[in-house]
Amino acid sequence: MELNSKKRGQRLPLLFQKKLYTKKLSDLKKEMICLLNSKTNSMEDYFNTHPFAKIGILAVPLVIFMILMEIFFPKLHHEEYHSFITAFEFARTPADLHTLFNGFTDETFRNVDIGNYIDFGFMITYTLFLVLFFRKADKTFEKKWLLTGIPFALIVLLADVVENILLLQITGIYTPELTDSELIPTLSKLHFVTWIKWGGLALIFALFSIRSMGKNIVKHIEGVVFIIPVLLIFRAISNDPMGVSRFTLSIVLAFFLLLFYCFWFKAKKIERLKKKILKL
Repeated sequence: MELNSKKRGQRLPLLFQKKLYTKKLSDLKKEMICLLNSKTNSMEDYFNTHPFAKIGILAVPLVIFMILMEIFFPKLHHEEYHSFITAFEFARTPADLHTLFNGFTDETFRNVDIGNYIDFGFMITYTLFLVLFFRKADKTFEKKWLLTGIPFALIVLLADVVENILLLQITGIYTPELTDSELIPTLSKLHFVTWIKWGGLALIFALFSIRSMGKNIVKHIEGVVFIIPVLLIFRAISNDPMGVSRFTLSIVLAFFLLLFYCFWFKAKKIERLKKKILKL
């Protein structure tokens, strides 16, 4: 009896290993069938071989939000800042606001507020894009440290929300007769959260630049473009308008490059399947 129970005890691990091995083969078979079937449909094939492409579709609402904000935000007549909203976000003193709002009517302020309300949709969309992108990057490249981009993206979102609330507060109370003491506390908070937002975005792209650096020249160029915002931050932090404009434009460029990357990057699924087979 004891001998039979020992044999059964020895068979149990073997049965478990056999079931596990069978499950791996079954999963591998499904993956291979999926890959082969995708060859019959060019669109399915594209999405199967381009793991970030579906996430990249979020570029559509992002562009729509950008166009709408461009419609409502006034045109900036400033020689150094590239846009009104950049000048507004990086305003440090009441004098900056007086210069920026010179000649504004009630209707102009209403349009600025509408643009900022639209921005709430824009920030939620780009945060969703970044979260989904870094989740997929973790699975695609099998590098857990890429998940660090997700908490960074959420911090950027929080800073952007607070920033918009402060911008709405400023437009809500602003008059040319407003004293400096009434504006300075809000401007100090605005300056703080604005730098958290833009600095956070620079760090997010720098994080992905580490992954982007590769053996060929294309990957090196890609990695360098993603790290440019961090390099430009040192001039921007001095609050030089030209430096701030170049820094923020580099963030926008890196964002569009990441969107392009979603449609350009092609996963080598065949190679991954071969590696899985060799591990069995």
